[in-house]
Amino acid sequence: MDGGFAPFLGLWVISAAAMMLPSILPTASLAAHLGASVPSFVAGYLLVWSATGVAAFGAVLALDGAAGVLIPAALVTAAVYQVTPLKSACLRRCRSPVGLLLRRGPLSAGVEHGAFCLGCCWALMLALLALGAGSLVWMAVVAGAIFVEKVVLGNRATILLGLALVVLAVWTAV
Repeated sequence: MDGGFAPFLGLWVISAAAMMLPSILPTASLAAHLGASVPSFVAGYLLVWSATGVAAFGAVLALDGAAGVLIPAALVTAAVYQVTPLKSACLRRCRSPVGLLLRRGPLSAGVEHGAFCLGCCWALMLALLALGAGSLVWMAVVAGAIFVEKVVLGNRATILLGLALVVLAVWTAV
């Protein structure tokens, strides 16, 4: 944060790529199998997460040094979102991208897939920002949670992650 917006955005894009690319590897592989340009698909995907970095910068400014209820409130917000129909719908679309890849060109498919991924993961990213935007440990934990949710367990993981977020909210409040 000391360097300002541009360094933050650069680190945000690198971090988002490191965290999210493992969970989109199956989709990128499917895109390649269908003859789509994987670099264009990934570029569209990262475009969405780059734009999200602007909002993340504002969130980090708000959460930086925050005490009291702000950090637990961010974690509770993330926990509640985990069990919403919107989260479920985005996760379902994120896990079943065949129609998207057949309807769109690779760049626009990457953007649309990125938007559904953002719909799945924005609350987990908010939790990451609340817990420490620069923490490699929390980044690894959230990346693992996203991978398990998107690739391994799907909707079954959302309730467990929601409960874990509530526990973290209580822990940070105490």
